[in-house]
Amino acid sequence: MTLLHPRTALLFALLPLGAEAQTYVDLDFSNNVQPALQMYPNNSTLGPYYSSATSMDFTNAGSYNGQSVDVRVSLLGLTDGEGSSFREYSSYQWVGWIPDYNDGFGKKDLGVYYRFGGNNAQPTGGIAWSMSFYQGGTNFGTQVTLPGVRLLIYDHDGEPLQSESIRAFTGDGLVGYQTHNNSGITALAEDGSYRFNSRGVGHPETTADGGMLLYYENTSSIRFDMFSTTHEDLPPQDRGIFAGFSGHPAVYGGNTDNFGSYVVVPEPTAPILASAAAATLLLRRTRQSASA
Repeated sequence: MTLLHPRTALLFALLPLGAEAQTYVDLDFSNNVQPALQMYPNNSTLGPYYSSATSMDFTNAGSYNGQSVDVRVSLLGLTDGEGSSFREYSSYQWVGWIPDYNDGFGKKDLGVYYRFGGNNAQPTGGIAWSMSFYQGGTNFGTQVTLPGVRLLIYDHDGEPLQSESIRAFTGDGLVGYQTHNNSGITALAEDGSYRFNSRGVGHPETTADGGMLLYYENTSSIRFDMFSTTHEDLPPQDRGIFAGFSGHPAVYGGNTDNFGSYVVVPEPTAPILASAAAATLLLRRTRQSASA
């Protein structure tokens, strides 16, 4: 039997509590700099106000170490769903951002909307976008690394004739996730990313039922790929794809009772887990030294 060093044993004891013990910076997407003057994205009832601009800035979106945090969301391009490929021409189209979304959760959320344009020769595609963090008061000039960010992504459900997937990247600091017990969302580990596939059954646009929680550590920018496969028989009015993003815990009542177990990303074996824990501590010390 191999005995663990007391410090290593302590790491094993603490790691399952990582999601609870980690410091998270809550995010508020209500104080947008650029106005949202367009109404009813994709002729839906959502919003009602939105902006089709390719980027949107939010000031005083959070607070860390006594300083405010600003957030910029930016459309990176249209994706074919393959992970890193962008296509200049696509059957999918960008619709826009919905700031200060969701009365049911006290607003503060971000809505992201795109749609299938009807080119049945290209049934699969979507968008890639990023969420980046900046030190408040620097006019989005100084990027900042946050110790932890917890995002609830909801209304990730799809349609019977339209699949939906969201890809999140481990290189952005993704360390774990939970899926809502009623969501039907499944997770697929890829090379450097996780793909979250929806069930294809409608959920409300304002509850956590069709949702998942993603946990990030030591992150300055987070990328999401949102993509779908649409069947030609899906009516035009149902071809829009929407997801809500909440960065504050009030959205699910301050607890995770209706979510499944926390899943570590990746899920290593015991020896690898100990090494990864030690490497994480070393990386944190290195980053703290670099920022001092």
